[in-house]
Amino acid sequence: MTSTRPPEGMPVLDAGAHRDAEAGSCLMEYVSVLAGERFTDRPRCTHPALAAVAWQVNDAVSSEARQQLATRAVTLIGLGRDSGVEVRPIVLATIARTGLAVDPANRFFPRLQRRLQRRAAAGPGRPGRGEKGHGGRLATLLHVGPVNHACAHLLVAARVADLDAAARDRLLVALLDDTIAAVAQAERSAVPGGAPEKVATG
Repeated sequence: MTSTRPPEGMPVLDAGAHRDAEAGSCLMEYVSVLAGERFTDRPRCTHPALAAVAWQVNDAVSSEARQQLATRAVTLIGLGRDSGVEVRPIVLATIARTGLAVDPANRFFPRLQRRLQRRAAAGPGRPGRGEKGHGGRLATLLHVGPVNHACAHLLVAARVADLDAAARDRLLVALLDDTIAAVAQAERSAVPGGAPEKVATG
């Protein structure tokens, strides 16, 4: 039987944002603590598109599944930052693939894939403000808004597919793991001679 308790030494994660560590912690707030930043669910060390996926998964899974997310925190530190990789399209593509697997008849996810394909076919242009996840609140919204919107469609697709709580937990935790792995792989590919390495998922 798989334990649903957090690994020893890990925090007990809660849904939502918190005033301070004493009031509780979500996954990204735990990341901020590990990274030595001020206590926040938007730490500078993680690309905001990745942070948005982490928020959505943290809040949507059951309390039991949430406790296992703490093992992903170290991997999220520094991920998607300053590597020359466009993170938001990778994150959205992962959500689209997950959504189509759950609800093949859903029209949102094919449209999202087509938009991403058109953008990729156009080739890299001049980076806009906030493309790398820096630049303040408005720049952050460029990443967070589309990811939150896509995740909302995914949660609807999970309801349409009539997934029970355990199946939804597996779906969402796998989404976070797949997103982390996809961004990490893109970063390794962007570095000449970058060697593949496993992404710890606990």
